[in-house]
Amino acid sequence: MFDAVRNNKRVVQGVLLLLVLPFAFFGVESYIHRDAKREDVAVVGNAKITPEEFEAALREQQDRLRDSMGDKFDASIMARPEARAQILDGLVSQRILMQEAQHSHLSVSDGRLGQVIATIPGFHVDGKFSEARFDQIAQSQGFSRDGLLARIRQDLVLRQLYAGVAGSSFVPPSLAKRWAQMQQEQREVAEAVITPFEFIEQIKITPEQVRKYYDDNRKDFEVPEQVKVEYLMLSESALAKTMQVSEEDIRKTFEANQSRYMQGEERKARHILLTVDAGASADERKAVRAKAEGLLKALKADPAKFAELAKQNSQDPGSKDTGGDLGFFGRGTMVKPFEDTVFSLKPGEISGIVETDFGYHIIQLNEVRGGQGKTLEQARAEITDDLKKQAARRRFAELAEVFSNTVYEQADSLAPAAEKLGLEVKTSPLIPKGFLMPAPFDNEKLRDAIFSEDAIKNRRNTQAIETASNTLVSARVIEQMPPSVKPFESVQAEIEKKLGFEAGQKMARERGEASLAKLRAGEDAPLNWSPPQDVSRAQAQGPAAEMVRAIFNASAAKLPAYLGFPMPNGGYAVFRISAVKQPKEALDAARVQAIKAQLDQTVAQDDFAAYISALRQRYPVTINNKALEPPKQQ
Repeated sequence: MFDAVRNNKRVVQGVLLLLVLPFAFFGVESYIHRDAKREDVAVVGNAKITPEEFEAALREQQDRLRDSMGDKFDASIMARPEARAQILDGLVSQRILMQEAQHSHLSVSDGRLGQVIATIPGFHVDGKFSEARFDQIAQSQGFSRDGLLARIRQDLVLRQLYAGVAGSSFVPPSLAKRWAQMQQEQREVAEAVITPFEFIEQIKITPEQVRKYYDDNRKDFEVPEQVKVEYLMLSESALAKTMQVSEEDIRKTFEANQSRYMQGEERKARHILLTVDAGASADERKAVRAKAEGLLKALKADPAKFAELAKQNSQDPGSKDTGGDLGFFGRGTMVKPFEDTVFSLKPGEISGIVETDFGYHIIQLNEVRGGQGKTLEQARAEITDDLKKQAARRRFAELAEVFSNTVYEQADSLAPAAEKLGLEVKTSPLIPKGFLMPAPFDNEKLRDAIFSEDAIKNRRNTQAIETASNTLVSARVIEQMPPSVKPFESVQAEIEKKLGFEAGQKMARERGEASLAKLRAGEDAPLNWSPPQDVSRAQAQGPAAEMVRAIFNASAAKLPAYLGFPMPNGGYAVFRISAVKQPKEALDAARVQAIKAQLDQTVAQDDFAAYISALRQRYPVTINNKALEPPKQQ
């Protein structure tokens, strides 16, 4: 029914996030220039994963983590081999699934694709589909229509695979009930903790031990080369804040683009569809049309039977069971002949026979809503923001060349460029080589430039480097600290403290293990026990999760039962389980149902992971292990 593929010219990048599966490894786009000489990162069956795709996936994950973690984000985590391996594994799984989907002849029709696109919240304004919003976001993201539609279609195909496997998973109600009982079970537990600090007076660390540790572990005390820089930034976003917009410009923009500020009119309709195969003969098409005309005659005689006749005769599986109801939709959502007819009808009116690529339709318009426009005051903030961005974009284009030329031609200082462009010269903190820093020094090209020989020895400005979209940065080294090793005297106290703690940790563990052995043998052990408290599986979260799981994994066949556990702080804990308590009240049915839903999801995901693992036998995977190595610093 829907034909966004033919009629819509732009789509939004954010849609991919709305379609992504729970295991979340779909949707990678290449944003960087290709280098034909670079080796593929992996070969999966008959498909390849290029360095560009892998780097783009790493960058996307880095952006997601930065958005979610804010100031706590450490960009260096993306250089770790395990993080790179995880991203690559996701791409490999994607390739395997796409090849299996092709092998299974899975596809998504244009109609289904159009339905999905029409319901994406990212295209909506005030809860309704907006073509103006659609066009605006598509333009800002720079995606081609066909390319992104292909990507959305791919994600929908992969969902079919997931549904086919995960939908066959089953968790019996009895298992969910038993799991609920286990979650409500409690164990009465007392705790005795032995800390490393109890042994401080017994620990004697000699100067010779400290010196030996320093000599044996000098790499631990190495300080990488560091630089401090002055830098100058020209960015479109900063320019936008300084742009002035006149009232006259706002008014003219509003008047010239009122359709953009309209709340799109939407219409609710029913239809009966009689499909016709593309290769149908003239006689076959005539027979289908004759049936449609018979239905139309019956509907003209009794319009109230539309829903009933749709259920009996319509061949649109998406709306047949609801009496042909298509819900509300706006312009640009349906195929053109269908849309033109719907938007020409009055509420309650029934159309004639409408022919589309899908077959013959009879349409009834039920309701019309929307079509109202915003006032100038309602649209003012949006117009002002757009005009400032447009002005900033033009201004950035004008200044970019001046910025680049000035920092290059007067390379001994950033001041001339700052004065000419009205920018502020800023000073960075010390930047260690080989470590990622906050923006703009999270850009590899900029980091390479400030650690280059010309920048360090000659103290010359770096070239203007684009660190983000429409953002140029030039930096000049003002201070450089060569690689060094921290002097012994500056770390002596730190080493002594470390060795003392390690010795205390060892003694705490030895005492804990000895006490545990005595208790299990039925002997007394001099420990300071806490008052008993009830522990439940629900407490298996956060730092204590591992200990709680150990308590419930311990055999309770003979009580009291004892177990020992090394503590994260270096101590040792001994637990005494003195009682097991079952819930007295009946299980809550809603809770059992919720647990079953969680188990269903877990089992479905495990089954799908096993499915992917099995597919790896069908589609051989070759990994270029060099790709998992962190990027080398220059």
